Amino acid sequence: MEPEVILKGEPLSNLDALLRLEMRSELKGVLAGSKTTAIYVTHDQVEAMSLADRISVMKGGYIVHSADPVQVYRNPAARFVAGFIGNPPMNFLSVERLGPGRCRVAGVEMDGPQTDRDIEFAIRPEDMVAIDGTGTKLDATIRVVEPLGAHTLVTCNVAGCPFRAILESDTRVAPGDRINLAPMPDRVRCFDKQTSLAVQ
Repeated sequence: MEPEVILKGEPLSNLDALLRLEMRSELKGVLAGSKTTAIYVTHDQVEAMSLADRISVMKGGYIVHSADPVQVYRNPAARFVAGFIGNPPMNFLSVERLGPGRCRVAGVEMDGPQTDRDIEFAIRPEDMVAIDGTGTKLDATIRVVEPLGAHTLVTCNVAGCPFRAILESDTRVAPGDRINLAPMPDRVRCFDKQTSLAVQ
């Protein structure tokens, strides 16, 4: 058989974790070698990110964002996509606008988008850096520390909101510690609170 399109619906869902990893790699090689268009339906975002040339994220039967995997991950078109793609997902904090291009997030003044709409600040946990010096930084109180080998995941409180950061594996922190987290400026995203769409 040489079909023009192959449709796969959750083909790896019943496999154990290690076999899924092996089969994902094998399947990607087979699909690339066949040069046949494949539509792959999955709820597993790792499968989607690793196998796809293009991802379409759906909500309520509608496509919310369709792009290549890196674009969907780095520049989600809507808050739903930002909260769905990524494990752990993006962090969200309320924004107080101070004027054109300036805003306050968790008590910290920083650059923001040129808009007069109510927006939310969003950033991925791996795009935060623990610092001791001066600069734009969020004051965080650590609640949970999870050493994961390659890195350490910390769950904090920032301005009364849950907030996650991925730190270097040799970072020495404990619950109750206060740390300063600096966002990488080019990785910050903002979303319109009313429409939930990304604001540039």
